[in-house]
Amino acid sequence: MRQLKALVVTCIVATAVGAPFAAQEGELASPKLRIEWAEFKDAYDAGKVAVVDVRGTDAFEAGHIPGALSVPLAEIERRTAELTDLKKPIVLYCA
Repeated sequence: MRQLKALVVTCIVATAVGAPFAAQEGELASPKLRIEWAEFKDAYDAGKVAVVDVRGTDAFEAGHIPGALSVPLAEIERRTAELTDLKKPIVLYCA
């Protein structure tokens, strides 16, 4: 499961920043997997990205980015098909 999480995060975030690549789990801290705020805001405002909140349900219910989908990190593997069906780059956030 840990490897799948790395793959999902890698593909999703890298695609969102326009630089898809095959990263290894140890590369998750890479700046290539980050999207700058201005780039995110432009894509979000234009409806070009799906936003996924990976925090727990309580945190999501306490406040989240409008339009964000709640997919707690523990559910990523089980909900991979749902994320794939979004058919657009996905930006994950946890804070």
